[in-house]
Amino acid sequence: MKSPRRLTKAWARRVDARNVEYVEANFPEGSQVLRVGRDLLERVSAYQDGSNEVREAISHPTPENEEAAWRKIGPSVSLLRECYELAQSLERVVPGILDEFCSQGGVGDDDDPDRTDRNRGLTRLLADLMQNAFAFDALKSSIPAIQNDFSYYRRTLVRIARCPEAEIARHSMPHDVSNQMSLFYAHHNPMVKTVVDAAIRFAQDSSSGPAVLDCLAAMAAGCLGTVKHGRANGAASERMCVLVLVTCCVLYDWIAPQGIGGAQSGIDAKAVLATAGGRAAVGTTTADAVLRTHCRTLR
Repeated sequence: MKSPRRLTKAWARRVDARNVEYVEANFPEGSQVLRVGRDLLERVSAYQDGSNEVREAISHPTPENEEAAWRKIGPSVSLLRECYELAQSLERVVPGILDEFCSQGGVGDDDDPDRTDRNRGLTRLLADLMQNAFAFDALKSSIPAIQNDFSYYRRTLVRIARCPEAEIARHSMPHDVSNQMSLFYAHHNPMVKTVVDAAIRFAQDSSSGPAVLDCLAAMAAGCLGTVKHGRANGAASERMCVLVLVTCCVLYDWIAPQGIGGAQSGIDAKAVLATAGGRAAVGTTTADAVLRTHCRTLR
């Protein structure tokens, strides 16, 4: 594939607004996962805290108090299960995106309109999925009740399943699913970890590892140049370039043996931090903060 330096300026400038139609038409599963993820983010942001009911049920474990706690946390636990199922979908979609890049010769340039359409659309999709993952993990960390509610739910799952009240029993789930969810939510960054692990497995289990790193380096180089030299078509375009840059850095850092900070890294970590570090990447969180939180070689 071409060197990262061959990635054209125009490709990076227009990565934010072009070729969403390509993804809708050619990668519908990815578009669906993105839509579901955005909906779940809104619902998690309005999470119904069951701490009071759970505390009362633990302190005074009467049938009435237990049922009150189950009624409160049941819908929340079902929401958490939907989020876990979204993570399972990401495990399928992310390797598909990376395979699309690698199987067609990597990141192309503006001399090939078809590849450019594909690249812009898939790059936007990958960055948007990663943005959802960043945002979900930040939300999860800010809501302690998620862990507490689910812990109480698991401890009383057998009784929940046997509850004669249909409104309570319908929120029960198989033990193996609750165990898998427990492992998932035990991580401080479960959704980002899912994306990263899926990318690592794809790179390791196929012969595309070097191509994946080259693609990530190429996208990062294009977006870094666009941000550094002020070539973005407006604030929204620049913000998307920063998000793409952060996404590429995080994935590269975990896939490359020496990480983004290694001497052989195809991404200049110092240049990234100097150019984009103080710019907003996810909500009001700066690129510097996101990178230092989620990269293993940047602290």
